[in-house]
Amino acid sequence: MKYTVEGVDKFIKQVKMDANKALLYCGEYLQGKLREQLSIDSYDTGALARSVTYRLVEDGVVEVGTNLEYAAIREYGRKPGRFPNLDALVGWSARHGMIEGGATQRYDELHYKDKGVIFLVARAIARRGIQGKHTFENVYEQEKDNVVKLFNDIMARK
Repeated sequence: MKYTVEGVDKFIKQVKMDANKALLYCGEYLQGKLREQLSIDSYDTGALARSVTYRLVEDGVVEVGTNLEYAAIREYGRKPGRFPNLDALVGWSARHGMIEGGATQRYDELHYKDKGVIFLVARAIARRGIQGKHTFENVYEQEKDNVVKLFNDIMARK
């Protein structure tokens, strides 16, 4: 049996395509598990869970994550030291019944009593920091064997 360079190149390209398709299935699987866990862990608006996506970054690499600014703080926490964004705290505080102002208002637009509540929450965060929830890490650790099995099963069918 003779192998040509073109034949080997075609075979390698097909294996890469199959592997990338399998990786995308694995990304979709992890996306679902992350969305499920985020909904359980700390459901506020659901924006974080909905924002989890997956994509093929390059051959053999699938990225599962989110582009939301606060996701890193939720995952890894926040060290004490700086005040958080006061406008971001307005919506959170309104949804949790801590202030009467609407969730769409900015800090500067609030009544002085609501500003005081927001300030106290922000000061507590600045002094104590925020502990991370490590949801992405935990889901990956729990699911990595399942993801490897899924990948191998898909590749075995090819």
